[in-house]
Amino acid sequence: MNKLLITGLLILCSLQGFSTCIAIYVADNGHIYVAADSRRTFLFANGSSKSESICKIHNIGLNYFAISGFDDGGLLKAATEALQQSSNIDTAIQSFGGTMKKRYQRLLTDAKLYYPVKFKQFLSDGLAAVSFFGFYNGEPNIVNVEFLCHLDKSGKVVTTYRLRRIFARTVIGISSDICDAKSEDLPSEAAREKNPELYVEALVKIEAKKHPLAVSEPIDLLEVGPDGATWIRKNANADSY
Repeated sequence: MNKLLITGLLILCSLQGFSTCIAIYVADNGHIYVAADSRRTFLFANGSSKSESICKIHNIGLNYFAISGFDDGGLLKAATEALQQSSNIDTAIQSFGGTMKKRYQRLLTDAKLYYPVKFKQFLSDGLAAVSFFGFYNGEPNIVNVEFLCHLDKSGKVVTTYRLRRIFARTVIGISSDICDAKSEDLPSEAAREKNPELYVEALVKIEAKKHPLAVSEPIDLLEVGPDGATWIRKNANADSY
């Protein structure tokens, strides 16, 4: 097998696997509620696809993170290593961002050459988003790390990441349908505060209804409070990455 073909296969293997969709909400009780669909999709060069069931919510010690985007296996590995090296969440996030920025730079530079159609999609839609969350000094803390790419004036690929601190609600992955959802499709405000776990689940279900090939039940549900985390529901039959 020649070197160019091997390179192309490595790029495709990294960029064909992607995950959506995660909803995170800080309720009036101060707890963090997280819902994540369990579908991981693989896209192949011949236009076909396949999927498997995974858990997109992970933790290292008291630090949690949820993954949505392309090269989700690479994201999981980089986030895990960053949190293992430092329990300080801000230090770990910066390390994670730097590692994935370099990785995406390499992958996207080659993808521009080997997979121009997919590369155009990355330019318009972005690459991935990872939410880190947990309790720090007794307070809920959620930070989104979003990875993007663009071309500079010379046509060179430039990958970047940006951080956004979340104070109430965030949805990563396919989220436009949630933003455009009708009020009757969402739980009432009273129901949202009475059953916040059903609220985040309902957000993911909106995406599953609109995009069944990319977002699918079962939906994992996690509650995180100052004293620890509780799985409300976790898919026991999920495959590992």
